[in-house]
Amino acid sequence: MNKLKWFSGGNERADQAIQLIDELLRAFDDSSSHSDRLRTVLRNNREALIHKQAAVPFILSRMNLEISNALLQNNILLTKQQSDKFEQLSSLANIRYGY
Repeated sequence: MNKLKWFSGGNERADQAIQLIDELLRAFDDSSSHSDRLRTVLRNNREALIHKQAAVPFILSRMNLEISNALLQNNILLTKQQSDKFEQLSSLANIRYGY
């Protein structure tokens, strides 16, 4: 995965987010049933990014909140690899507005 520049647009961020979500969904396929809520959150936000249902930064911000809630409410423990992927996914919402 290429590192995004600070000025990268929504399409580049959406493409990378979709790629990371796909990797996370594959990682959670083997997991227990208590991660169902998290898989649902990831799938729903993947569809929102594909169909551009809202502005990409808004979808990414909302997704970060939904993921945090799903992790906390379902007491899901992540592996190091999953945690790294979620960190990368979360960082896509960090947009610096510079002139």
